Amino acid sequence: MLPLAACSTEDLLQVEDPTFASPETLNTVAGLPTLIAGAIGDFQVGYSGPGGDSFLSVAALISDEFYTSDTFPTRAVTDQRAQFPFGLGNTSDGAFNFLQQARRTLKFASDAVSRLSTTPNDPRRAQLLSLEGYTYTALAEGFCGNIPFSRTTEAGAPDLTGTGFGAGVGTLQVFDSAVVRFNEALSVQSTNNLARVGKGRALLNQGKFQEAAAAVAGVPDNFVFLLDHSANSSRQYNPIFALQDNGRYSVSDTEGTNGAPFRSARDPRLPWTGPTPGFDPNIPQFKNQLYQSFDTDVPLASGVEARLIEAEAALQAGNTALWLQRLNALRANVTALMTVRYPATYATALARARANTGSTATDFGALAPLTDPGSAAARVNLMFQERAFWLYNTGTRLGDLRRLSRATSQGGYGRPTNTVFPVGAYIRGGVYGNEVNFPVPFQEVNNPQYDPAQCNLTQP
Repeated sequence: MLPLAACSTEDLLQVEDPTFASPETLNTVAGLPTLIAGAIGDFQVGYSGPGGDSFLSVAALISDEFYTSDTFPTRAVTDQRAQFPFGLGNTSDGAFNFLQQARRTLKFASDAVSRLSTTPNDPRRAQLLSLEGYTYTALAEGFCGNIPFSRTTEAGAPDLTGTGFGAGVGTLQVFDSAVVRFNEALSVQSTNNLARVGKGRALLNQGKFQEAAAAVAGVPDNFVFLLDHSANSSRQYNPIFALQDNGRYSVSDTEGTNGAPFRSARDPRLPWTGPTPGFDPNIPQFKNQLYQSFDTDVPLASGVEARLIEAEAALQAGNTALWLQRLNALRANVTALMTVRYPATYATALARARANTGSTATDFGALAPLTDPGSAAARVNLMFQERAFWLYNTGTRLGDLRRLSRATSQGGYGRPTNTVFPVGAYIRGGVYGNEVNFPVPFQEVNNPQYDPAQCNLTQP
């Protein structure tokens, strides 16, 4: 046996990990693709979800899109709009943390592209800025009107100097921050449709209807931006499919009196099947068939949403003819537009829904043209019902219900929350609460600039 030459035993144990990317390797031209992919992946986790709860699912749960067929108490209290107090933990906590993480990594990546890319007006930076804008939009739509935005150092460690902690910011001001990011994206790439639709969505939430319509005017009907999901890992799973497959959530129907008729309408924009027993066998489950596998993508923005924004702006301007024309043009093209948004699943989803027990030959069929219901209130009802079906399970419904309830002076429609959100007897006993948004998680107790008492869960 030959002895080893003199060497350090530590060197023998230092193995090069080919899958590990250090900050030094990412902060280079060669590292940009990895950095960008990681930031986009963080956004998918924050908005859509890592095969489980994040913004997409919890926004559906507290609104009228989903009810829980699960046994987890945190999901039940979110569904009931009577969440646990600050400090005890809620289903929405992960969404907040994931979105804040995505906000930071998207900014880091877009700054790196600006610094390192040799391509003038690199479209990758426009996309990153747009997704950063969506983190602000989702946080504003979902959480209370007192959202802190702290900052970190470039290396990613928390800034503990006292200047990095963020105080709470109001809902409309957070939408302002979103618009700033979308405008910056458009300054890089003026034709970026993701930024256009994102800007329109943020402005609509502020009640700036005509500005919102102008923002989306150039977006084609067949545009769609999909969040990519995959069966490769649980982090990449489509969260709605994963949660439904485990019996956790169910498609609602006129939930709590005020909810939309998501099942009873038997509308081709929402093919569903059921009932089968949920994870709680005492609760029936109905499944949204648009998300039918781990690798089904989620539409974040689309030309359909752009036309809906234009329709609402026309209604606000008193142009009911244009309002109806916009809505009916979409309805006349429902199969093509749904296929663009759900290219891998729509045909199968319709077939499954039509084959479901109790379906008739006309269920989930063509959409008839709408007629003017005559009154201002009925027109608003129709506008929001069209949005509810076209945009089901894409993350917009909670923001829409809050807009309906928000004061007109704040850009909303001024309706009482008990005429908008689910009310009355709750499926598991008791009654619905009066909360309309999510609390900021307990981690912010470490933020000396943040006052959790200012987080009003009943304020639209």
